[in-house]
Order: sequence, then structure tokens, then C-alpha cells
Amino acid sequence: MSLDTTLAAQHAARWANALTSDTGDAVALYADDLVYDDHADSDHVTDTAITKAELRPRLAPFANTDPGNGVGVHTFTATEAFQLAGVNGNPAVVILWDWTGEGLATFRGVPTGGKTLQTRGITWQQLDSEGKIARETTYWNDTPVLQELGLPIITPEYWVEGFDPASLAQ
Repeated sequence: MSLDTTLAAQHAARWANALTSDTGDAVALYADDLVYDDHADSDHVTDTAITKAELRPRLAPFANTDPGNGVGVHTFTATEAFQLAGVNGNPAVVILWDWTGEGLATFRGVPTGGKTLQTRGITWQQLDSEGKIARETTYWNDTPVLQELGLPIITPEYWVEGFDPASLAQ
């Protein structure tokens, strides 16, 4: 299978659309032999799926359409997509995306106070010979969201002249 930049962008848009509109369509984009790893959590017992049955409940919240149930209405917008060399002659795709969550009761267990949340992330997908997603790893940029929700996460600018690492040990 060969993929170019245009096809990578089309793949990314199809993935983002299915993810937020129809869980069945989203799951159908994945190969039967899959590894899905969403680094939104740190526990590989709960953030890794290796079957479609395990994948479905991990993707289902993103297709929620009820703004009042606390699960939130999610929007993923694929902003860029790149083809990379994959394995066995099959391409890999990297998708940069923006996310918005409205109506979430919590984000990573932190109460949202009704705030609409936004962040960016990156997803890497290894495709199989049929163009199905065989391996996926996703990283969320949680820091700005958690800071907006009031968590005291320090993000020092190490590259600024005169930065003193000792200033973090207060």
C-alpha cells in the first residue's frame, strides 16, 4: 500500500470524523490485530487495547452527542497529516490534531467547572496492507488544560538566559 500527502490528509480527516460521530465506523478503521495506546492515562492496563472489543469503550466517549450527560461533546480536527515509512512496505501516518471538549464533568478526574477545554495532540498510526490501523499511539498535551483547571503544574522555560533550576525546589 502506498500513501501520499493528500491520502494521508484524507485518512486523518476520515479518522477524526469517525472518532467523533460513529464509534462503529471508528472501530472499523482498525485491523483485527491491533495495538491501540492512548497516552492520556499512565496506566497501560487501562489505556492500551489489543482487540476491537477493548477498543470500542475507549473510543465511544468521543462520539457522545448528549451535551448534558457529563461525558462531553468532543471535536477533533486533523490539522496536519504526514506519511512516514512504515513496516513491511506499509505506510505510517502521523496526525496532528486539535481537540475541544464541551460539557465534560471532569477531565482526567479533575472537575471542569463547566469550562470548554481545548488542547492539541499527536497520533501515530501504522497501517496494514489493507489500509487499516494496525498500531496507534496517541499523546495529548494535557498540561495547559490541567493548568486551566487550576492544577499547579510548573512549566519552566529552561532555555531562557539566567534560568536557575534551583528555583524549582521551593
